[in-house]
Amino acid sequence: MTDPWPFDQPRNCATFTTAGVIHHGEPIIRVYHDEDDHGWQFHLKETEADEKPLLVCLEHIVNLDPTVLEIADLPPGWMAWRASRLEPWNRRETWANAARIEIAWASFDSQNQFYDSIALQCGWPDWHGKNLDALRDSWVTGGIDTNGPPYVFRFQCSAKMEEDMKAFAEVIHQIAKESVSENGGSFQELGAL
Repeated sequence: MTDPWPFDQPRNCATFTTAGVIHHGEPIIRVYHDEDDHGWQFHLKETEADEKPLLVCLEHIVNLDPTVLEIADLPPGWMAWRASRLEPWNRRETWANAARIEIAWASFDSQNQFYDSIALQCGWPDWHGKNLDALRDSWVTGGIDTNGPPYVFRFQCSAKMEEDMKAFAEVIHQIAKESVSENGGSFQELGAL
């Protein structure tokens, strides 16, 4: 007898979620099926920037919210979202074709160096400003950059950064997370600021 399990990963596959879903019963509103390893992520509506991710088995997620079975056929590199637990799921491709933004904070001595690197990676027009408002317009609002959004962000952090650059990097990371929340993509932070 074959198991009618509809996901492409086994029941005991480790998946990412947050304490809000597991411990507080908050609804799963956003689901990502990762392109690189076919893993699954189950999130709340808001970006959980301050919450540490939890690993739980996929079957536990299904037991908490059986409506995720409706999106078990979600292709890798896609996301599903809904307004509430009672609403139908929407689907879209996330970062399968997204431009990659690679930032190694240790290589920058100034904000200007950061903006020069980003301008090339994003495909900024010549008139694009080098400030946080312009960056937010590009990454979150969209419609400006040649290459995105969505973006796949990968930040290599360094504890040896100057305090002003560390504070700047924290703001940049928050804008990148907003971009992912609004447009899809992914955010990865290697090391600590």
